[in-house]
Amino acid sequence: MRASLAVLVLAVPSMPASAAPATPYLRAPAVNEYARHDPAGTTIIPSGRFLRPAGRHLPVARWPHGLALSPDGRVAFVASEGVGQLISDWDGPSPAVAELVPEPAAQPGKRANAGGACFSPDGARLYWSGGDSGTVYVFDTRTRTKLAEVALNVPVGGRPYADSFAIDLQASADGRSVYCADVTNFRVAVIDTARQAVVGSVRVGRYPYALAVVGRRVFVANIGMFEYSPIPPPDPDSPKTTGPGRLPVPDPRGLTFPPYGFPSREAREGVRREGRNIPGLGDPNVPESFSVWTLDVSSPARPRVVARLKTGLLVGAPSDRGKTVGGSAPNFVMARGERLWVSNNNNDMLERVDTRTNRIVRTERIRPSPLTARLRGVGPVGMALAPDGRRLYVAECGINAIAVVDAATLRVLGHIPTAWYPYRVAVSKDGKRLLTICFKGFGNGPNAGANRPQNPYLGMRGVFSVIPVPSAAELARHSHTVRLCNGMVDRAAERKALSSPVVPTLSGVRSEQIRYVVFITKENHTFDTVFDRVPGTRNDPSLLRWGLHQTISAPNQPTLNDVAVMVNHNALAREFALSDNFYMEPEASGVGHRWLIGVQPNNFCQMLYTLGWDFKLHSTAPGRRASFGSNGSIQPEDYLEAGAMWENLARNGVSFRNYGEGFEFAGVDEGASEHRTGAREVVNLPMPKVVYDNTCREFPIFNMNIPDQYRAHWFEQDVRERFLSGRHPMPRFLNVAICNDHGTRPDPERGYPYMASWMADNDLALGRMVEFLSHTPYWRNMAIFVTEDDAGGEPDHVDAQRSVMLVISPWAKRGYVSHRHTTIVSMHRTLYSVFGLPPLNMFDALANDLSDCFTTKPDFRPYVCKPVDPRIFDPEKAKIPGDPDYLSVRSTPNLARDAREDEDFLLRLGAEGSRPAR
Repeated sequence: MRASLAVLVLAVPSMPASAAPATPYLRAPAVNEYARHDPAGTTIIPSGRFLRPAGRHLPVARWPHGLALSPDGRVAFVASEGVGQLISDWDGPSPAVAELVPEPAAQPGKRANAGGACFSPDGARLYWSGGDSGTVYVFDTRTRTKLAEVALNVPVGGRPYADSFAIDLQASADGRSVYCADVTNFRVAVIDTARQAVVGSVRVGRYPYALAVVGRRVFVANIGMFEYSPIPPPDPDSPKTTGPGRLPVPDPRGLTFPPYGFPSREAREGVRREGRNIPGLGDPNVPESFSVWTLDVSSPARPRVVARLKTGLLVGAPSDRGKTVGGSAPNFVMARGERLWVSNNNNDMLERVDTRTNRIVRTERIRPSPLTARLRGVGPVGMALAPDGRRLYVAECGINAIAVVDAATLRVLGHIPTAWYPYRVAVSKDGKRLLTICFKGFGNGPNAGANRPQNPYLGMRGVFSVIPVPSAAELARHSHTVRLCNGMVDRAAERKALSSPVVPTLSGVRSEQIRYVVFITKENHTFDTVFDRVPGTRNDPSLLRWGLHQTISAPNQPTLNDVAVMVNHNALAREFALSDNFYMEPEASGVGHRWLIGVQPNNFCQMLYTLGWDFKLHSTAPGRRASFGSNGSIQPEDYLEAGAMWENLARNGVSFRNYGEGFEFAGVDEGASEHRTGAREVVNLPMPKVVYDNTCREFPIFNMNIPDQYRAHWFEQDVRERFLSGRHPMPRFLNVAICNDHGTRPDPERGYPYMASWMADNDLALGRMVEFLSHTPYWRNMAIFVTEDDAGGEPDHVDAQRSVMLVISPWAKRGYVSHRHTTIVSMHRTLYSVFGLPPLNMFDALANDLSDCFTTKPDFRPYVCKPVDPRIFDPEKAKIPGDPDYLSVRSTPNLARDAREDEDFLLRLGAEGSRPAR
């Protein structure tokens, strides 16, 4: 074995970054291929990467997030959304799957379980976290019946506990104790298995996420940064009227804007805002944050902390992209004897700790290719150790692989391809098989259409895989497959054919044609539901919902026939460039807003947003205030090492202004608000400092009580007053969020008699904003990208994550349909290329850009906004009572001026293809 591994090391060397070409040309593996759901062959996921996983695969329930192997190795347990699955004969030709349903009558939306699970030493019992229920389930593995629920919300040592959420469980070797990582109460609880009751509890670091046990020692990985506090009420003597400069009136509902940006002195020490004193967050590098703690559990009733260790890079430490922005996010620990291994998710870093001295003795980055050596994105998560202790297997959720690592030196020997987002891995008793669960399986695939394939993996079902441990030669081939499937290959010979002079691909070279870039982001649509028979596109008219010839109905409203809903979207698609091969990376809004700013959600976000705990402002469990009860914004726990799009722009000197993104935090009040931000913040969560300093305070976040017409008006107003006036130079980048195409129930009294009314409001706002921008002097050197935050579960016959991408510019090809496979981070790659910036991370570096949408022969004609059908949306009726801007907001003289042209336009659209059958 040693000789063969020596050959392997020569075959896939760990090359230094200096060995890479100065400016390689990287692209996604798929160029013009559409997303493809093919578990038996090559699947193409929304990023354009390929899945060619090794081993045999079994579909399991949605969102598998826990994996445990019985002590005899014969039974695997997979915890998924609302259900557990015991898989016996997992290595045979016909595995047997038995379902465990912890809460048969669970309330809709209630999270019935978490991923923490472990077997008793004799395999007779399964302990499984009840997640938000604050319990631990006890199952008989032979009868598959639930024996008990152990309550965690009980007094321990005279102290009461509430709102517990056990994210991980581990059993002691003698089976007398089960240890619970209570992520919301920042503690480890100890269950006496004979009494089936909690007997001990000890406070640990912030957001304990994973546990490992050796003898009477428990090791705890703390994945979080801060402990947050409720925003206090205003002082009794604070002013009750609006002051100079339209300052917000102090309001007991909360702040109209986050109290500070992070990092800053205000964030550390606190600040006074809107008539109240806001507590600070302290030092991000305290022992409680991003650390591994050691507990002595010799006395189960009195566990105690005996060591604390910071892992990975400290916040603010030097890194490959300047100062580290986020923390290390230690999210898994593996222990044996006197060795402890830690996977630091944000740093792509493995560490080995000598537990006798509590010192880190080995540290290694995982670098699958020298072409991406300075970029993060591997995402090490779960780990497993071979029975002989020589090999460590590490799930790599960012590159869909398992790393094979020398356990002593931490040298990566190779990579094994898996399905999408491997999260946990285990090793068979004989060391010959790897078991893994993949959170996203083979992706969604199409969710509608006559030719939708039938297979058990559709709909983002989870995957349980069994993979033979490869020989050295097999591992070398696997490693090559992983690099190919992720696009880690220099395609320099293709640079000229796939690029454009308008979008440079050489590092440090800026576009001569494009000086200003605008992102307009919206909510929740697929391609097939919006774009109505655009010539040259792959479309299915039967799936249209918001097209040009719709039948619209609602309770107590007349049914309307042949209605044009998103008319400006369709006009822009025909006048400028449209992609019919563009996809959302995310599967839902919360993770979607991370991807919108160039951030791959780490495990604190991905797992806890999908499966995590409910928000509770005044809970005694401090972690409840960091819940993903909000859909919108990044918080310090999910800042990545290089940060987000904002930091990449700021550290490279690119000016920007943000409208409506970045402060939709947990618990935010998005009701009817008298202040333009549309928010009442209730927790002292900070914004990233560079965004805090460059965000318009007169523009709302997601809040559907505010018509998008107001957003369009307030955006235009800010640009006119700040930039067109000459008071400030025009920023190179503008980010604007308009949200009402998210849709909600009809509200005729507010001017939204149909569900389609929300879409028409959003469509009109988009048209107005593009018309406005195209009449400014900056238009000659501008590119506008329009997209969504996720596909929203709407139907699409190509893939459920195919969505909206418009490229609007004088330099965009007119009437062009792009078939290049692109994704949400393709926008970021194109943005950085235009400004001559380096990539932020592996995801934008390995995506295709949007350069095929551009031409060197500009057409400077501005866009003319198209009117929407007043029967479904009338700007006169969609107003905020008492708002002084109402007259300005509803003033759209161009709509009447161009009515004849718009009528001709609609007639032309109707002639392009037959209307859908009614």
